[in-house]
Amino acid sequence: MEKITEQFSQLKELLIEYFDSNVDYYKFAGFEKLMRLVIAITFAAIFFVLLMLVLILLGFAASIWLNSILENSVGGYLCVALFYLFLLLFIYLLRRPLIERPMIKYFQRFLLLDENKKDD
Repeated sequence: MEKITEQFSQLKELLIEYFDSNVDYYKFAGFEKLMRLVIAITFAAIFFVLLMLVLILLGFAASIWLNSILENSVGGYLCVALFYLFLLLFIYLLRRPLIERPMIKYFQRFLLLDENKKDD
C-alpha cells in the first residue's frame, strides 16, 4: 500500500512538473508571437508614415509642376487632389483583394505556419 502511495506521489510531482513546463513553454511562445507582432506593426507604421511623407512631398511637387504647365496657381493643386480622390476611391473599391486578403495571408503565415516549421 505504501508503494502505491509513493508511486502516486511521484506521479503527482511529475504531472505538476509537466504542466508547469507546458505553461512556461506557452508563455514563452506567446511572448515570442506578441513581440514578433509588435515588431511587424511598428515596422509597418514607420513604413507607412515615411510613405505618406513621400506622397505628400511628391504631391506638392506635382502640383507646382502642373501649376507652371497650366499657368494657373490653383489648377495643379486641384488636379493632384482629384488624383488622390480617385486613388482613394480605387483603393476603397478594391480593399478586399488589395488589403484584407494579403493581410490575412500574412498573419496566417506569420502566426500559424511558423509553428509547423518548428515542428518539422
